[in-house]
Amino acid sequence: MRAVVFDMDGTLLDSVPTVSRAYADAIRSLGGPPVSPDEVVAEWHVGHTELVLGHFLGRCGPAEVECFHAHLDPAIAKLRPFPGIPALLDELVDAGLRLGVFTAATRRVALSMLAAAGIDARFAVVVAGDDVERPKPAPDGLLLAQRQLGVPAEETAYVGDAEVDLGCANAARSLGVHARWGARASVRGGAHLVAAHPYDVLNLLVAPRSRPGDGMGAKATLRLRPADRQISCAHASEEGQP
Repeated sequence: MRAVVFDMDGTLLDSVPTVSRAYADAIRSLGGPPVSPDEVVAEWHVGHTELVLGHFLGRCGPAEVECFHAHLDPAIAKLRPFPGIPALLDELVDAGLRLGVFTAATRRVALSMLAAAGIDARFAVVVAGDDVERPKPAPDGLLLAQRQLGVPAEETAYVGDAEVDLGCANAARSLGVHARWGARASVRGGAHLVAAHPYDVLNLLVAPRSRPGDGMGAKATLRLRPADRQISCAHASEEGQP
């Protein structure tokens, strides 16, 4: 692999509860149906902010978008990456891989959230849902990220927590990696790989390398607490195991 592209919500950032609550509150305040955050998440596949709001409200213009941001923006400052994500990103860069993000969120939301989480500078490319016509699982956004990174599809992995992310990777003919630490339900087994913890991504994608002064190859590992190393990487066929 020469590049790794990440989904954002539920993969890099522990943001699904925050963002889905902002949608539910905005939809209700705009006179829409009393949807729950879980119901919003179930329909996230329709695309970026305007498409999600339009799906529930039957309309979406600047006023509806600003209402959504009035609910979301105060909470953005509290968002954080999942434990182990900053270390993973640093290790991947040290291993010579180029990093990007392809998210269904709008560019406005994506840049704000990545910056608030303190990880925006680690990515050479950010492709947002409103940069492409078709949402996931269509491959458009991932292919755009690959072109901007200058890396072909077959040398790129796409890491995501949802079924549409893995479908997107497959459609782009890239390697899909299920970010199981995000705990998104309804991800079926398949040809993709499974990472139970962020450090598993490194073990799956980076070849063993020699350490200075070491006469034998060693697998690169993340600097995580011993307690975080209890579950190793697994293939999709093992995904049903606890």
